[in-house]
Order: sequence, then C-alpha cells, then structure tokens
Amino acid sequence: MQLRLLLLPLLLLLFLCAHSPAALASNAGGHEKSLTQYKLDSWQTEQGLPQNAVTALLQASDGYLWIGTLGGLARFDGVRFTTFDASEFADIASHPVVGLMQDSHKNLWIGHNKGAAIYLNGKFKPAFAAPANVDQRVWAFAEGADGVVWAATNNGLARWQNRFYHVTDGLPTERLRALTFDRDGVLWIATSGGGLVTYTAGQFRVFNPDNGFPHLEVRAVLADPAGGIWAATAGGGLVRVQRDKIKVYTVADGLPTDQLTGLARDSHGRLWIGTWGGGVSLMSGERFTALSSANGLAGDHVWSLHTDNQGEVWVGTWVNGLVRMRERAFGWIGVPEGLSHDNVRSVLYGRNGVTWVATSGGGLNRIDGAGITKLGQQQGLPSDEISGLLEDPDGALWIGTYTGGAARLAQGRVSTYGVDAGLPSAEVRMLFRDRQGQLWAGTAAGLARFTGHGFAPVHADGAPTGGVTAIAQDRHGTLWFGTAGEGLVRYRDGVFKALTRSDGMLSNWIMSLYEDKAGGLWVGTNGDGVNRLRDDRVSAIWPADGLWDGTCLSILEDRRGYLWFTTNRGFFRVARAELDGFAEGRIGKVVSTAFGAAESMRSTTFAGGLQPASAMHDAGRLLLPTTRGLVVVDPDKLPGAGLAPPVRLEKVSVNGVSQDAAAAMSLPPGPATVSIQYSAMTLLHAERMRYRYQMQGLTPTWIDTGLNREVSFPALSHGSYRFRVVSSLDGQHWSEAGPGLAIEVAPYFHQTAWFKLLLADATLAALMALYRLRLHQLRARHAEMERQMAQKTEALRLADEHLSRLSFLDALTGLANRRRFDEVLAEEWNRACRSGEPLALILADIDSFKRNNDALGHPEGDRCIAAVAAVFMSHARRAADLAARYGGEEFVLVLPGAGRDAAMLVAEAIRSACETLAIIHPNSRVAPVVTLSLGVAVCVPSNALAMASLIEGADAALYQAKHEGRNRVCLQEHANELVPA
Repeated sequence: MQLRLLLLPLLLLLFLCAHSPAALASNAGGHEKSLTQYKLDSWQTEQGLPQNAVTALLQASDGYLWIGTLGGLARFDGVRFTTFDASEFADIASHPVVGLMQDSHKNLWIGHNKGAAIYLNGKFKPAFAAPANVDQRVWAFAEGADGVVWAATNNGLARWQNRFYHVTDGLPTERLRALTFDRDGVLWIATSGGGLVTYTAGQFRVFNPDNGFPHLEVRAVLADPAGGIWAATAGGGLVRVQRDKIKVYTVADGLPTDQLTGLARDSHGRLWIGTWGGGVSLMSGERFTALSSANGLAGDHVWSLHTDNQGEVWVGTWVNGLVRMRERAFGWIGVPEGLSHDNVRSVLYGRNGVTWVATSGGGLNRIDGAGITKLGQQQGLPSDEISGLLEDPDGALWIGTYTGGAARLAQGRVSTYGVDAGLPSAEVRMLFRDRQGQLWAGTAAGLARFTGHGFAPVHADGAPTGGVTAIAQDRHGTLWFGTAGEGLVRYRDGVFKALTRSDGMLSNWIMSLYEDKAGGLWVGTNGDGVNRLRDDRVSAIWPADGLWDGTCLSILEDRRGYLWFTTNRGFFRVARAELDGFAEGRIGKVVSTAFGAAESMRSTTFAGGLQPASAMHDAGRLLLPTTRGLVVVDPDKLPGAGLAPPVRLEKVSVNGVSQDAAAAMSLPPGPATVSIQYSAMTLLHAERMRYRYQMQGLTPTWIDTGLNREVSFPALSHGSYRFRVVSSLDGQHWSEAGPGLAIEVAPYFHQTAWFKLLLADATLAALMALYRLRLHQLRARHAEMERQMAQKTEALRLADEHLSRLSFLDALTGLANRRRFDEVLAEEWNRACRSGEPLALILADIDSFKRNNDALGHPEGDRCIAAVAAVFMSHARRAADLAARYGGEEFVLVLPGAGRDAAMLVAEAIRSACETLAIIHPNSRVAPVVTLSLGVAVCVPSNALAMASLIEGADAALYQAKHEGRNRVCLQEHANELVPA
C-alpha cells in the first residue's frame, strides 16, 4: 500500500472554466446550447440528391423540404428524396434551381436559370418569362400583403402578371439576388453590385457606401419582426437597417468572415448566418458563435440556409451537399464541454451535488457548479485508466482503476492499493460497501474484502474466480455478484451459490443488477434479456417479449416507475409495472421506448461491466456514460414524446405502373399487384417513425411494418378494400387514421352475383331434366328388371370403390390422408427392400401456425393450409410420388427412388415456393409471411431396418430446422444408420 498526502490546491491544477457542465445538464432541454450540442447529418448525391451544390431550401406547409440544386429540384421527407424525371417534367427537371417560395395559396414558386415555375397539385406551369434574348434567371420571390408575388431576376424586378422594373425605372442594377417585405410593407431588394434597395409608393431608394451601407454586393435580406431588415453582404459583414439607422457587424464583432451568403431566423428569435468560407454562424443577442468544417460541418462554403418549423437548421453547401443541424435530444458532457476524455466508464452522483466521472485515459473528473477538475496520476492516483467509483458515508471516495488497483481519496490524502496489498488483480472493476460495513472489491480475477489495511482475496467454495461485473445487496441482506461467465452468485449466511442457466437464468454472463422498490432483483445480461428474482422465483424477459435490446449494461429506475436500460446501441425504458405484469403472467408483451442513433447521440455505445455504469441526479436526471462523453437525460423532457404526425400517401403503383394517390381508385378485373408508399408529415425524427397499416377487406387487424414506408399486396382479388396507415414515434402514441385509400377491384363476369344466380338456375334446370329423363328410363325398362338389378349392383360396386378412394383423401386439402400415407409408405418400403433403390421422405411444418390462427382466425388458417398443400401437390410430379397431410399443419412427401441431393432439391423448392406465396403472417418470429421448416431423411430400405426409423429421421431433421431458426431445410445426416428392425 502506498500513501501520498496531497494539498487540496493541487487537486485544482486542471480547472476548466470554459463551460459549466452542471448548468448544461440542467438545461438539457433549453435553447442556449452551444453549437457543440448540435448533431450534424449530411446527404449528397449518393443518398439521392440530384447534385451536391444546394442553392435553395424551403419547408412547405405539407412538411416536405424542397431543395434546389444546380442539378435540378428535389423533395425530401426526412428519409427519401424524390426527384422529377425529365420525361414527366421536362420544363423543370434539369434546370438549376436557385429560388423557392410558397405563397399564401400554397403555390410553390421555383426560380431557375430559364425563368420560374409554379407547382401545385403535382403540376408545374411557367411564370415570370423574360425575353429569350436576356438573362432569364430568377433568384428569389416575395409575396406582399395584397397577395402579389414579386421576383428578383437577372433582368430586373418582376411583378407577377404585370411588368418588369429596370434601371430606367430607378434600380441601380438589374442583377437582383433576394427580396423581402418588412412589417411595414416595404419591399427590400438585395442586388449584385448595386447595394441594398427599397421599393415603396412607386419609388426606389438605394443604400450604398455613399450613404453608409458597407458593400455593394448583398446576398440575402431578412425581415426583422421588430421592424427593418437584416442584410448579408459579400464582403461587408452583417447589416441591420432600421428607421434609416445602419449597424454593421464584422469579423471584429465575432463573425468568422465578412463574406456572408444567407440568413434565417429560428422560432426562438436567433439569427442564423451562412458564410462563404466560414461555415454557419449563430447570433444570439449580440454574441456570435460559429460552426465550420473543423467542428464537423460538411463544407465551409454555404449557399443556402433555412430553419424549419420544428427547430432544425438546414444548410445548403457549395459542393458538399445538404446538411441538417439538429439540437441533440439529450445533454452531453464531453471533451467539447471541458471533460478531460470522452471515453467515460462510470459516473457517481455524490455528496453536495458533486458528480464524479471516471474516464479511460483521462483520469477522474470532478464536476460541480463551478466547472470541471481533473485528478490523475499527477495528483497521486495510481492510473489515468479509471473504472469503478464508490463514496463512503464519511465522504471518502474509493476509486478503481484498470491497471493500478484501487485508491482512496479522503481529506486530500490519496491511499493506493495494488496486488501487493492483497488484490487478486490490478484491474478493479468496482468497489461496494454492504450494510454491515464490509468493503468488497470486484476484480478481473475474483473478489476481495478490505481488512482495514489491505485486501484479502475470497477463495471460498462457490465464490467467483473470474471477472466480477456487478454487486448488489437486497433488502434482506443477501449479497449478489454478477460474473462474466459464472452466472449470478448469491452470498447468504456465509455460503456462496451460483445461479446459472440451469436455474432459469437467461445467461451466465451478467452485466448489471438492480433491486427495485418492491424488492424485485433485476438482472441484466450480455445480450439475452432480463431476469427478475423475487421470493426465490426466477422470471425471464427476452427481446422477443418486447425488450428493445437483450443487452442491459446498467439499470436505473426513475421517479415515474420506469426502468432504464443502457445497451451497445442506445438505451431504452420500460414501465416496471409492465415488466412485473409479464413476469407474473398477467400480460403477454411489454412495450419499450428506445433512444439510439436517431436521437443524434454522439455515441450509442454505453459503459458496462463495472459500477456505477449509470447514476441518478437528485433532480431526477439520468447520467449515462458512453464512449463519447456523458449523456444527461431528463425523463420529463423526452424527444418526440407523444408526437404522432399524420401520414400522407405519396405514390400508388398498380402492376408496376405509378398512379396518383387519390382518395379512391377502381381497378379492372383480374389479380392486381398494388404497392403503396407513404410517409409521416414531419421532418423531425423522420428516420425513426414507425408505421402500421390496415387493408380493410384483407387484414382485419393492424399490421406493424416498423420503419418501412412501403407495403405491397401481390394479388388483390375482386372486391372492395380500404387502405389506412398511421405513424408513431414511440410505439405508444399513434396518429389518427385518415379516410385512407379506397380500392375497388372489379370482378370478371363469371365472378359476379348475376352469373352465380344464372348458374344456380341452370343447374337446377339440368337436375330437373335429369330427374325426368331418369324416371322415363325406369318406366321404359321396367320389364328388364334383372338387367337393371345387375346394373345397380355394378353401380354400387363402383360407388364403393369411389368411397374407398375418398377415404384416402384429406377433405380440406385434397391431399392423401394419414391412412393413405401409411399404406403407401409400407408399399414403397417393401418395394425398395426388393429393388435396393433409395427411399426419401420430406416432413414439413408451417412455422408458428398457431400464432397465425390466433391473429387472423381459423378461416384464414384453413386457407393458409390449403395454399401450402397446393405447393406440396405441385411437387409430387412422378407417378409414384405421394403428397399427404400428416397432421394439423404438417405435410409429408414420399419420393421413391430419390437420393439425398434430389430430395434436398425438392425440399428447398417447396420451402421457396411457400415463401413466394407471400401469405401474410403478422406474428411470425421468422418473417412477415408464412414459411416452412422441413426435415429430409433418405435411406436404402432393407429387412435390417425399421420403417418407422425413416419417419423418425425426418422428424429429427424437422426438429433441427426449427431449432436453427425455422424457414429452412435440414437433412438427417446418418439416414443409413436407422434403428434396426
């Protein structure tokens, strides 16, 4: 043991005062976040942009983001780009688009290098057509209070359906760049080479360097709600013009450059500024902050800028595509905020509001309201690779490290303990003090107890000998130790006992432990789910039961009764009441709300295998360590909580031909393949929107499609249908289902009710005619009774043969029944014994058929069985082949003379053909359609073998197929070693 005395001032050597992380955590949902708290997403041509030079941006009232590029126009729903093909939209498709505006009538105005266009209801029409012998480019639009639309062009100022204004009318130049109306109705005009111009009461007024305006090149103008405008110049900085007063902001005031390109104002009143060479700048009050390529922005040359109605900032760059700046959903404390290292391994919320953050490589960080203090090897700690933390009741801090054992910090004194002090390993993952006062150390090589001067390894029977991953003590005093491969170890009455998979544990690799307020011990595993122990009863909850992920690196419980789990791809929460209900058999599934990459997190990989791998702030916020800093989560301010925007239908394709997504559509007779595309009317969190649909007339229940934005129906038969779709962000709150899309598939004449009525009448008439004919024949042949009796006898014999044949058929499927199968198999077995030829047997079972029946009902189940039977019937192609129904959803195919390869080819063909049917299976754990698992057995029958062993071999192969995940074919590998007779 080493002992070092450190002066308290020495502990403050690395005081970082640039940020206040405590304040940052408390304002995780506020609007004063630094730009380091923004998540940047980029799209280029590889993701669907027509071209990487993004020249204009606009969010329309329908929620779409319209994008102008030098390669044409695009529309973006947050996930997919829609471009406009030249074959359909020749007038607009290939033109560089530089200006966009939506007017009060929801018309979209599009400025391009050949003029302008108006878009409404899927149609484009030309506007502002300049003479062919002049520059026709239209840069921008503005709508006045009277509804008149104005345009800034390279040929002067244009007034819709009226006239053009030129230099002869008072303009200093005809090369205009941007327009805006201020709150007083004055039209402000940005020019290229003529300064800033106003137009009101039929008069133009020019602001240029002669009267105090700093530059002649003006790239953008933006009206200020308080009056006047802001102007972005190409070399004179940012200009505020109000009541003839001009105020200029330049590099000297904090701008990254004086060459500005765009302006936008967000819903919080902050001004966003695009620059040429300096990225994006934010003006809040009189203070500027900037974000450039050095901070992750795709490009420093900004051409266009737009803020949408959900607070996201969209940036169009010169050659680097489209960028979205989104406030991260959660607060972050990392290196940009002053932390010494981003790889955070554990966090402890201690006394007096101090947060201790352990990093792997950056030592220990102390966070309070003043800032961050770093403690590391220079301050006496044995290593900068910190693992677990523990605060004693007296305020002393125990510190575990990965390479240097443990340390104790108390009143400025650092005491260190290594392997020479009794620790089993220098890698100390956690320190834990039980209610009896005993201090335990969990290491990579087992447990140790603190003796007061050093540590003593624990070598008792049943104690962990490898890595210890978690320690907890329940309300009864029992200690629990999670291990890396040895299961969950219980220490009670001085005895260690391991609980493993054989005792009901999901895994022997435990990652986290937590005792809830009701006395339940929750055990998180390394990928298999969660166990609950209560009153010595073990319950298991798998990912298939509703958990978002099977890995549970840490577990916390918030004030609202939710359990929070961190994983290697994000974190999620589940109501503890639901988890208890599932564990006790009262509900069949739990609902998880997950937060991952879609929430713009810097990292989705969280810490685990040590303690504390997460912590709860006294204000109820969660502190979650990741490989890129500490996440601060306020459970009362979750992103998108309850957000359920309506869904729009985007495109409908019938037999591969696109149609307008109208309210109703009629299709001609015949099977129709219908594909429907849809999306939520929001850009915010669009990439994590979930959808479910209902096709009334086909699917009686809602079908969850996850993130998919398209659904196809391969063969709609004649009838009436209605497609409806809803969206959700959290899987709990769903949007209202609109009227949807009505689809009417017309029947062929022979499918109509009239035809069926006529057919019934004709059948009845035919039966009557036959009856009369038969009666006439009986009377005519009364004298020939003996011959008639002989005919009757023969008819009875034929009928008996027919009934005998019927007794071999399954009524539902038309296949041979079990009785017929048994007879044929015995015949073929005996024949093969004589001939020495092989005999193959394929046994199949419909995957999760009971779930299908439960979800869709028995009539649909019968139709499913009949469809699968038809597949088997079609593959019994030789005279000797026999397809039979073996049981409820089981089928069998006898293939005389078929060897191993031939039988496997037939089995795989059956499996593939069944999957191709695309029969909807809403609750399958394998696929969204009905699938088969098949077992194949092949042997050369002989008198030394029992026929039943062939069936048992096929059944064993079928069981193997199910065990390996279903929807597959498995072969009984040792078919010639079947059970002897």
